[in-house]
Amino acid sequence: MNRKYWFWINNIPGIGNIKIRRLLKAFDDIPDKIAAADRKKLMTVEGITERDADKILDCNFRADIFKRFDEYNVKRTRFVFPVDKEYPDRLRELYDRPNIIYYNGKIPGGEKKRVAVVGSRNCSEYGRSVAMELGRVLATSGADVISGLALGIDAAAHRGAVLAGGNTYAVLAGGVDLCYPRQNFNIYMDIIENGGVLSEFPEGTATKPGMFPLRNRIISGLSDAVIVVEAGEHSGSLITAAQALDQNRQVYAVPGRIGTADSLGSNRLIAQGAQIVTSFDELLKDLDLDCNKSPESKKINFLLASDEKMLYSQLLDFSPKSIESLIKDSKLPQGRIFQALLSLELKGLIREISKNFYIRIM
Repeated sequence: MNRKYWFWINNIPGIGNIKIRRLLKAFDDIPDKIAAADRKKLMTVEGITERDADKILDCNFRADIFKRFDEYNVKRTRFVFPVDKEYPDRLRELYDRPNIIYYNGKIPGGEKKRVAVVGSRNCSEYGRSVAMELGRVLATSGADVISGLALGIDAAAHRGAVLAGGNTYAVLAGGVDLCYPRQNFNIYMDIIENGGVLSEFPEGTATKPGMFPLRNRIISGLSDAVIVVEAGEHSGSLITAAQALDQNRQVYAVPGRIGTADSLGSNRLIAQGAQIVTSFDELLKDLDLDCNKSPESKKINFLLASDEKMLYSQLLDFSPKSIESLIKDSKLPQGRIFQALLSLELKGLIREISKNFYIRIM
């Protein structure tokens, strides 16, 4: 198997995944045979135009692609094809599999459970906290966490997995050398160190809106299950959920408040039969993951001072609370409240979301 020809067929402008799939089917999944075919034979393949045939037969253009193939040997970005043993098995079984995966860091492999956590970019603080906790709990329980590096839910799930010391993988809609969005550059670098970033597009490919549905099928395809945390009525996360069902993956949804725009889509998924997430432990059991590895709040509490434990327990339900409520519920003096909250915030366990309102994030 000549990997140069696999790289070549995946880098001919104007010949996308559908045409590549038809060409491979017509030529026994051997790109070398496509390169050796004459115009008449190429034109018998459905969808292949005269212009496509010209590009396939252009030997100078082919040499340029081979040169790019050689240049990748000195770059950080690597790639795999469906015929490579490193290519993820879950993707190989898809009818619309990507015929090349570029990646920085690692590529998901082995028999580990993989769970996607996706949702709204403009999420609530509650949704962000739940996504981060899901990332942490899943990673600690031995699963790889898959998402799309978007703002909001995606970034929170990745961050939770990184904080737990687990593996997380981001599927990008553009080249893996371009962090999108740029605001997530720090977590992008953390993901490369604790997993990898993947794409079916070559280096330098700018992200465009039409690429996200293609990206989403890879997110669900890599995963055993997809969890939607928050999704609006027209959220791209619903596309991921639909693709997951087409790929015979399990779909879960976290319930949101009735009437909240960011929860319309996820609540509708539950009404349509998605598994409802009401408990981290129950979720882990359903996914056949080790619940005993899941970090409980009491394990975190063991590392906290007494005032910190008291306040941390008051914030356990991920709902924001005011300082007035914390004073009333904990019976602690105001000065000790402020000192304990500052300590919890510095430890990355809570966050002030507005003036004197705090929420648990771990």
